[in-house]
Amino acid sequence: MSATDPPEPRYTPNLPQHLIATGKLSDAQLEAITYAGQAHEKILPNGERKGFFVGDGTGVGKGREISGIIMDNMRRGRKKAVWMSVTGKLINDATRDWTAIGGEKSDIFDLSKTKLSGSVHGSKGILFTTYSTLGSGMTADAGGNLKLKEGKAKSRLDQIVTWLGADFDGVVVFDETHKLANAISTKGKRGATQASRAGLAGVELQKRLPKARIVYVSATGATRV
Repeated sequence: MSATDPPEPRYTPNLPQHLIATGKLSDAQLEAITYAGQAHEKILPNGERKGFFVGDGTGVGKGREISGIIMDNMRRGRKKAVWMSVTGKLINDATRDWTAIGGEKSDIFDLSKTKLSGSVHGSKGILFTTYSTLGSGMTADAGGNLKLKEGKAKSRLDQIVTWLGADFDGVVVFDETHKLANAISTKGKRGATQASRAGLAGVELQKRLPKARIVYVSATGATRV
Protein backbone atom coordinates (compact mmCIF):
# COMPACT_ATOMS: atom_id res chain seq x y z
CA MET A 1 0.00 0.00 0.00
CA SER A 2 2.90 2.37 0.60
CA ALA A 3 3.56 2.29 -3.16
CA THR A 4 0.08 3.68 -3.88
CA ASP A 5 -0.44 7.42 -3.87
CA PRO A 6 -3.35 8.59 -1.68
CA PRO A 7 -6.21 10.50 -3.31
CA GLU A 8 -5.95 14.28 -3.63
CA PRO A 9 -7.28 15.82 -0.41
CA ARG A 10 -10.26 18.07 -1.13
CA TYR A 11 -11.92 18.15 2.30
CA THR A 12 -11.23 20.80 4.95
CA PRO A 13 -12.00 19.69 8.52
CA ASN A 14 -13.86 22.15 10.74
CA LEU A 15 -11.49 22.29 13.71
CA PRO A 16 -10.20 25.05 16.03
CA GLN A 17 -7.06 26.63 14.58
CA HIS A 18 -5.18 26.29 17.88
CA LEU A 19 -5.26 22.47 17.63
CA ILE A 20 -3.05 22.73 14.55
CA ALA A 21 -0.96 25.67 15.77
CA THR A 22 -0.11 23.99 19.08
CA GLY A 23 0.42 20.53 17.60
CA LYS A 24 -2.34 18.91 19.64
CA LEU A 25 -3.26 17.22 16.38
CA SER A 26 -0.25 16.04 14.40
CA ASP A 27 0.06 16.07 10.61
CA ALA A 28 -0.52 12.31 10.54
CA GLN A 29 -3.64 12.64 12.68
CA LEU A 30 -4.96 15.53 10.57
CA GLU A 31 -4.44 13.42 7.45
CA ALA A 32 -6.72 10.69 8.81
CA ILE A 33 -9.35 13.25 9.88
CA THR A 34 -9.26 14.87 6.44
CA TYR A 35 -9.60 11.64 4.49
CA ALA A 36 -12.38 10.40 6.76
CA GLY A 37 -14.38 13.55 6.11
CA GLN A 38 -13.71 13.25 2.40
CA ALA A 39 -14.86 9.62 2.27
CA HIS A 40 -18.00 10.37 4.26
CA GLU A 41 -19.16 12.93 1.70
CA LYS A 42 -19.87 10.15 -0.79
CA ILE A 43 -23.07 8.11 -0.97
CA LEU A 44 -22.56 4.66 -2.50
CA PRO A 45 -24.76 3.23 -5.29
CA ASN A 46 -26.74 1.17 -2.74
CA GLY A 47 -27.74 4.35 -0.91
CA GLU A 48 -25.43 3.85 2.06
CA ARG A 49 -22.76 6.34 3.02
CA LYS A 50 -19.15 5.45 2.34
CA GLY A 51 -17.17 4.48 5.44
CA PHE A 52 -13.52 5.02 6.29
CA PHE A 53 -10.89 2.71 7.75
CA VAL A 54 -8.07 4.04 9.95
CA GLY A 55 -5.29 1.46 9.98
CA ASP A 56 -2.52 3.45 11.65
CA GLY A 57 -0.14 1.53 13.87
CA THR A 58 0.40 1.79 17.59
CA GLY A 59 1.72 5.18 18.67
CA VAL A 60 0.18 7.34 15.95
CA GLY A 61 -2.64 8.39 18.26
CA LYS A 62 -5.82 6.82 16.91
CA GLY A 63 -7.79 8.10 19.91
CA ARG A 64 -7.04 11.69 18.90
CA GLU A 65 -7.89 10.85 15.30
CA ILE A 66 -11.28 9.55 16.43
CA SER A 67 -11.78 12.62 18.62
CA GLY A 68 -10.86 14.92 15.75
CA ILE A 69 -13.32 13.22 13.39
CA ILE A 70 -16.11 13.52 15.97
CA MET A 71 -15.26 17.16 16.74
CA ASP A 72 -15.25 18.05 13.04
CA ASN A 73 -18.76 16.66 12.72
CA MET A 74 -20.06 18.18 15.95
CA ARG A 75 -18.90 21.62 14.80
CA ARG A 76 -20.93 21.02 11.64
CA GLY A 77 -24.09 20.44 13.66
CA ARG A 78 -24.03 16.65 14.06
CA LYS A 79 -24.21 16.66 17.83
CA LYS A 80 -24.51 12.92 18.51
CA ALA A 81 -21.85 10.22 18.06
CA VAL A 82 -21.16 6.63 19.08
CA TRP A 83 -17.73 5.39 20.22
CA MET A 84 -17.55 1.62 20.50
CA SER A 85 -14.55 -0.25 21.90
CA VAL A 86 -13.47 -3.49 23.55
CA THR A 87 -13.95 -2.88 27.28
CA GLY A 88 -15.82 -0.41 29.44
CA LYS A 89 -12.57 0.78 31.05
CA LEU A 90 -11.47 2.29 27.73
CA ILE A 91 -13.96 5.10 28.25
CA ASN A 92 -11.16 6.64 30.34
CA ASP A 93 -8.84 6.63 27.33
CA ALA A 94 -11.59 8.04 25.11
CA THR A 95 -12.25 10.82 27.62
CA ARG A 96 -8.53 11.60 27.85
CA ASP A 97 -8.20 11.97 24.08
CA TRP A 98 -11.44 13.92 23.70
CA THR A 99 -10.60 16.44 26.42
CA ALA A 100 -7.03 16.74 25.13
CA ILE A 101 -8.34 18.48 22.02
CA GLY A 102 -10.76 20.70 23.91
CA GLY A 103 -13.85 18.56 24.39
CA GLU A 104 -15.74 18.49 27.67
CA LYS A 105 -15.51 15.45 29.95
CA SER A 106 -19.30 15.55 30.33
CA ASP A 107 -19.71 15.04 26.56
CA ILE A 108 -18.92 11.30 26.89
CA PHE A 109 -21.32 9.00 28.70
CA ASP A 110 -21.41 5.24 29.27
CA LEU A 111 -24.38 3.37 27.80
CA SER A 112 -24.09 0.69 30.50
CA LYS A 113 -25.17 3.30 33.07
CA THR A 114 -28.59 3.41 31.35
CA LYS A 115 -30.92 0.50 32.11
CA LEU A 116 -32.03 -1.56 29.15
CA SER A 117 -35.61 -0.93 30.16
CA GLY A 118 -35.01 2.83 29.98
CA SER A 119 -34.17 5.29 27.24
CA VAL A 120 -31.02 7.23 26.43
CA HIS A 121 -31.70 10.89 27.12
CA GLY A 122 -30.01 14.00 25.83
CA SER A 123 -29.95 15.80 22.50
CA LYS A 124 -26.18 15.57 22.13
CA GLY A 125 -23.08 13.75 23.31
CA ILE A 126 -20.79 10.80 22.65
CA LEU A 127 -22.33 7.49 23.62
CA PHE A 128 -19.59 5.06 24.66
CA THR A 129 -20.29 1.34 24.59
CA THR A 130 -18.62 -2.02 23.98
CA TYR A 131 -19.07 -4.79 21.44
CA SER A 132 -20.38 -7.17 24.07
CA THR A 133 -22.93 -4.59 25.21
CA LEU A 134 -24.05 -3.97 21.64
CA GLY A 135 -24.89 -7.64 21.19
CA SER A 136 -26.54 -8.10 24.58
CA GLY A 137 -30.19 -9.05 24.63
CA MET A 138 -29.87 -10.88 21.32
CA THR A 139 -28.91 -14.29 20.08
CA ALA A 140 -27.82 -15.66 16.72
CA ASP A 141 -29.49 -18.65 15.08
CA ALA A 142 -27.78 -21.30 12.96
CA GLY A 143 -28.41 -19.24 9.85
CA GLY A 144 -26.49 -16.26 11.21
CA ASN A 145 -29.55 -14.14 11.92
CA LEU A 146 -29.94 -12.01 15.03
CA LYS A 147 -33.06 -12.11 17.10
CA LEU A 148 -34.16 -10.97 20.55
CA LYS A 149 -33.66 -13.38 23.39
CA GLU A 150 -36.82 -14.88 24.76
CA GLY A 151 -38.45 -12.56 27.26
CA LYS A 152 -36.58 -9.45 26.02
CA ALA A 153 -38.64 -6.49 24.78
CA LYS A 154 -35.68 -4.74 23.16
CA SER A 155 -31.92 -4.90 22.80
CA ARG A 156 -29.09 -2.46 23.39
CA LEU A 157 -28.87 -2.10 19.62
CA ASP A 158 -32.53 -0.99 19.55
CA GLN A 159 -31.78 1.46 22.35
CA ILE A 160 -28.89 3.05 20.44
CA VAL A 161 -30.83 3.37 17.17
CA THR A 162 -33.81 4.89 18.97
CA TRP A 163 -31.56 7.57 20.51
CA LEU A 164 -29.80 8.35 17.24
CA GLY A 165 -32.83 8.16 14.94
CA ALA A 166 -33.12 6.20 11.69
CA ASP A 167 -31.97 9.23 9.64
CA PHE A 168 -28.82 9.71 11.75
CA ASP A 169 -25.90 11.04 9.69
CA GLY A 170 -23.33 11.57 12.45
CA VAL A 171 -20.28 9.50 13.41
CA VAL A 172 -20.25 5.88 14.56
CA VAL A 173 -16.76 4.65 15.48
CA PHE A 174 -15.85 0.97 15.68
CA ASP A 175 -12.59 1.25 17.65
CA GLU A 176 -10.47 -1.94 17.65
CA THR A 177 -12.77 -2.97 14.82
CA HIS A 178 -11.09 -6.38 14.44
CA LYS A 179 -13.43 -7.38 17.28
CA LEU A 180 -16.17 -7.46 14.63
CA ALA A 181 -14.42 -10.38 12.95
CA ASN A 182 -16.48 -13.47 12.14
CA ALA A 183 -19.55 -11.49 11.09
CA ILE A 184 -20.31 -14.41 8.76
CA SER A 185 -20.02 -18.14 9.34
CA THR A 186 -16.86 -19.69 7.91
CA LYS A 187 -15.57 -23.17 7.15
CA GLY A 188 -12.05 -24.11 8.12
CA LYS A 189 -9.92 -27.19 8.53
CA ARG A 190 -11.61 -27.93 11.84
CA GLY A 191 -15.14 -27.48 10.57
CA ALA A 192 -17.65 -24.63 10.51
CA THR A 193 -17.44 -21.60 12.78
CA GLN A 194 -20.67 -19.77 13.49
CA ALA A 195 -20.88 -16.03 13.08
CA SER A 196 -20.24 -14.11 16.30
CA ARG A 197 -23.01 -12.18 18.01
CA ALA A 198 -20.85 -9.04 18.22
CA GLY A 199 -20.01 -9.23 14.51
CA LEU A 200 -23.64 -9.68 13.52
CA ALA A 201 -24.71 -6.83 15.81
CA GLY A 202 -22.12 -4.51 14.27
CA VAL A 203 -23.36 -5.29 10.77
CA GLU A 204 -26.99 -4.86 11.85
CA LEU A 205 -26.26 -1.45 13.39
CA GLN A 206 -24.83 -0.26 10.08
CA LYS A 207 -27.84 -1.59 8.16
CA ARG A 208 -30.19 0.36 10.41
CA LEU A 209 -28.15 3.56 10.05
CA PRO A 210 -27.32 3.71 6.32
CA LYS A 211 -26.46 7.42 6.38
CA ALA A 212 -24.13 7.24 9.42
CA ARG A 213 -20.51 8.24 9.02
CA ILE A 214 -18.85 4.94 9.93
CA VAL A 215 -15.20 4.88 11.03
CA TYR A 216 -13.36 1.57 11.42
CA VAL A 217 -10.20 1.76 13.52
CA SER A 218 -7.63 -0.99 13.99
CA ALA A 219 -3.88 -1.51 13.78
CA THR A 220 -4.58 -5.13 12.81
CA GLY A 221 -7.20 -4.80 10.12
CA ALA A 222 -6.49 -8.15 8.44
CA THR A 223 -4.64 -11.35 9.22
CA ARG A 224 -5.20 -13.08 5.88
CA VAL A 225 -6.65 -12.33 2.44
